[in-house]
Amino acid sequence: MESKGSGAFDFMPEKQGLYDPRFEKDSCGVGMIADLEGQPSRATVENALLILENLDHRGARGCEVDTGDGAGMLCGTPDGFMRRQFKDVGVDLPASGEYAVGNVFLPRTEQGLAEGKRILESTCASVAGLKFLGWRPVPVDSDCLGKSARLVEPVIEQCAVAADGPLQKDSRRFEAALYIFRKKVKNASDALPDTPVYLCSLSSRVINYKGMLTCPGLARYYPDLLEDDFESHVALVHSRFSTNTFPSWRRAHPFRYLCHNGEINTLRGNINAMRSREGIMSSVMLGPQLKECFPLVELDQTDSGIFDNVLEILTLAGRTLPEAILMMMPQAWENSTDLAPELRDLLKFNAAMMEPWDGPALVCFTDGTGVGACLDRNGLRPCRYYVTKDKKIILSSECGVLPQIEPESILTKGRLSPGKLLWADFASGKLMGDGEIKQELARTQPFGKWIQEESLSMEQLVKELAAGAEVPPSAHTSANRLSALRTFGYTHESLDLLLLPMGRDSEEALGSMGNDTPLAVLSRTPRSVFDYFYQLFAQVTNPPIDPIRESFVMSLACYIGPEQNVLARPEPLHCRRLWLEKPCLLPAEMQAILNVGGRFNGWRVKTLDTTFPKSEGPAGLQRNLERLCSEVVEAVAKGCEVIVLSDESVSQDWVQMPSLLVCGAVHHALVAQKQRSKTALIINSGDPHEVCHHALLLTFGADAVCPYMAYEALIHLREEGKLTGMDDVPNYKIFANYQKAVGKGLLKIMAKMG
Repeated sequence: MESKGSGAFDFMPEKQGLYDPRFEKDSCGVGMIADLEGQPSRATVENALLILENLDHRGARGCEVDTGDGAGMLCGTPDGFMRRQFKDVGVDLPASGEYAVGNVFLPRTEQGLAEGKRILESTCASVAGLKFLGWRPVPVDSDCLGKSARLVEPVIEQCAVAADGPLQKDSRRFEAALYIFRKKVKNASDALPDTPVYLCSLSSRVINYKGMLTCPGLARYYPDLLEDDFESHVALVHSRFSTNTFPSWRRAHPFRYLCHNGEINTLRGNINAMRSREGIMSSVMLGPQLKECFPLVELDQTDSGIFDNVLEILTLAGRTLPEAILMMMPQAWENSTDLAPELRDLLKFNAAMMEPWDGPALVCFTDGTGVGACLDRNGLRPCRYYVTKDKKIILSSECGVLPQIEPESILTKGRLSPGKLLWADFASGKLMGDGEIKQELARTQPFGKWIQEESLSMEQLVKELAAGAEVPPSAHTSANRLSALRTFGYTHESLDLLLLPMGRDSEEALGSMGNDTPLAVLSRTPRSVFDYFYQLFAQVTNPPIDPIRESFVMSLACYIGPEQNVLARPEPLHCRRLWLEKPCLLPAEMQAILNVGGRFNGWRVKTLDTTFPKSEGPAGLQRNLERLCSEVVEAVAKGCEVIVLSDESVSQDWVQMPSLLVCGAVHHALVAQKQRSKTALIINSGDPHEVCHHALLLTFGADAVCPYMAYEALIHLREEGKLTGMDDVPNYKIFANYQKAVGKGLLKIMAKMG
């Protein structure tokens, strides 16, 4: 294949010499250096800048060579430097730890700049325990910016805020008050579209210098970083490659706690879950002003920025950084056979509190009191580290970022493995490995005892509440089964080509890649709502996971049911949920859920009909969908812990609303009211039968799906004699084969996201 001419936008040179275009790759670059004993020095900052320059190849440029996708440094607040600089503008800073300094991006217009400053000063006055001290213009060299970056360059100033009263001697509450201040500023500026205000950070411990810069351009743009008394004990640096997003000043890394190489593939679900949790959130540390901080997630940020938002609130509410990271990025534990029992219990307990933020990721993080790094459960991003004899730790996306390190000065070196974590605590001067960190966390509470006493598995539920394994899927009989199958859109092809191998062999049918049917949106014949959706594949550099050979890192198991306050300290109530191994429910499992009725932790189950009178015509669909959403929201507000949406009452005069439409509408109605985390959402419907139908329903918010007509279809195939060799096999085992096939198919779909 010939390469295109250099005038083409996708020009790629031909293979020549040692160059091969197949090896072209892109990714962000992460670096960190710290003094294990927390001693600030100029060398730490200089080495961090050198690391950043040596990660330049991992970043990206815009249409000009001097416009970068983003570069930045998060480091300890240089106390001596800040005192000297603020004294020059007439501000005397209090003792170290009793003030915070943050870099603020402000509008360039005179009116916008004045309004932005007014918002900060007036908001500070509204937060108890804070005192606004003053402003310092940050010197910058705009001549090093490319045209694109300069067109959107903000005014950058530093604000100084002091702790007042009891907060002077309480650093945790001071940090919490600073968070409330910053969130209130964010909400106030969002209400004024022409007055964007962005605080890169605001902390008594760390400060963040970043922007739409190249790696070498960071120090040129911010002369502060070159001053002799700009010292730090820790520094995180990041070189950004903004894949599929526009570079911007606020989206540059690091964020307030972390920098990140990778992507969060579960982001949409994570955002909805966090929004729902706001309805039950409270915090002793943040108090009643927490509600003024909503929304906690900043939707104008990237996946990394949103991850940082959640890590920040978990930490401020009382968790340590390693504890919060382990909660958000757990290792692959569900299929592991060699985990210590107490660690397995901790990870399962955490699963009851929060779903994983999954995707390839190297996350490096600090709050100024320590520094750490963590790798995703698949280990799809590189991370190397050195510990030197003079008690320095250097960590990066690759080796060689500090070439002047002599081999004889290295005490130990290594790499992070999948799902592993390390943490350096500056107060103790101790570097803790993965096993030590997790063992220490696992022993803080009797998590196993809590799980045993408070949570329930589906196996236990069926044993206690179902009338045996041979539960009929629905009330249909041989006489009306065929007409019901037609009603829900089943065809001879779906029965013989799709469902037959699932019920007989526990496998999805194999077929060719070709599909010459018209797109549903262009088709002239009625199509299922499911047909309007296609799978979203990974958008960056992730290879697909092999769901067979890499099954160790994949699982369908999760908790369902009402959550508790995620900001509270761990307690037994957090695991008072139902553990579900597979989201496709068997008839016996569906019956057990319907029979809960107060028998498990007082849970109430409400079944809502998803059919409507045929006489109302097409207009009745929207009207009844809105009615259903209102009924669900009302039921959850009254304390209903399980909602079952069922179309079993479909008949000649009552037509079903498409289950996918119902599921999505109800889920988002609950999310909008911040009620979703208070209930389990079960779909009991006749139209899902293909694997992609299950995947779509789970994607649109269902916790579990009982495809009762798929089971009826298997009975129909059996009655027709098509399930050869299975005459003596009971129905429930055929249903279990179908359930297993759905599980395999879901893992295969998930695997394509990488």
